[in-house]
Amino acid sequence: MKVIAITRPKEHLEGSVELAKSYGYEVIAAPMIELRERDDPEFEIFVQHVLGGEADYVIFTSTNGVRFALKKALKALKKSNCTEKFIDALNECKIIAIGPSTQRELEKHGIDVDGMPRTHSSSGIVSMLAPYVKEKKVEVVRSTQGSQLLVKGLRKNGAFVHEVQVYEIISPMNGAPRRLIGVALKGEIDVYTFTSTMTVKNFLTIAEELGVRHDIIEKMNERTIAAIGEPTATALKKNGVHVDVVPKRFTFKDMLDEIKKVRGS
Repeated sequence: MKVIAITRPKEHLEGSVELAKSYGYEVIAAPMIELRERDDPEFEIFVQHVLGGEADYVIFTSTNGVRFALKKALKALKKSNCTEKFIDALNECKIIAIGPSTQRELEKHGIDVDGMPRTHSSSGIVSMLAPYVKEKKVEVVRSTQGSQLLVKGLRKNGAFVHEVQVYEIISPMNGAPRRLIGVALKGEIDVYTFTSTMTVKNFLTIAEELGVRHDIIEKMNERTIAAIGEPTATALKKNGVHVDVVPKRFTFKDMLDEIKKVRGS
C-alpha cells in the first residue's frame, strides 16, 4: 500500500484522511499549520458596513475565513439578537467565493454565492471582478497571510477595498511534524501533499531546525509531490523541490485524482 503525507490543518484533516484512504492510501497526517482566531479592529467596521448596507461585494478567500468571520460576527451580535439580521444583510451584498469549498461553506450557513472565478485564486477574482468594481465598496475577508495581489488588483480597477483579517496561521506546537520528517527520512512516504505556501514553509523550516533540510529535499525529489495552487507549487520549486501535480481545481479530491493520473492506479 502506498503512503501519502497530508499536511493540512486539523480543521480539514479528518475528511482529507478518509478521502485518501478511499483511494487506497495509507495516510500519515501531520498538520504543518494551525489556525487561530484573530482580533482585528477592522472587524467591527466590516460588520457595520454589512449591516448598514454599505458593502457592494464581500469576498471570502477560504472556508476558514467564512468560519472565523461568522463565528466572530454571531458572537458579537448574539446579545443584540442580530445574528439572523447579519446573514440577511450579507445576502443583500454580492458574495464572492474563491472556490467550490468556500462556496459550500457559505451556502451551509444560508449565504448565497453570486460569483466564483474560473481560476480559484486571488488573480482569478481580480480578473472576474475587474469590469464591475469601479467605485464599488468591496470587503475582503481573509487571514493575516493573504496575498496582497487581491487587494492591490481590486484597487487598481477602481474599487474601494476594506480588508479584515479574521484569523492567523501559525506553526504547530505538537510533535507530529517532526515525526513526519523522521518517516520521510526513512524513505517511507510515496506522495507528499501541500495545500498552501505556509505548509511548505513550515515543513522545510522544521526540517532545517532538525538539521536535515538538504536530506529531506533529496528524499522528496525521489517521490511524487502535489501542490494545490501555483503559489504553493512556486514555494516548493524555489526551495529546490520538483512538483509533479497541480490540479486545475483547488480541492483535495481533485488533487488525489491528478495524483492517480500521474502515478497510475
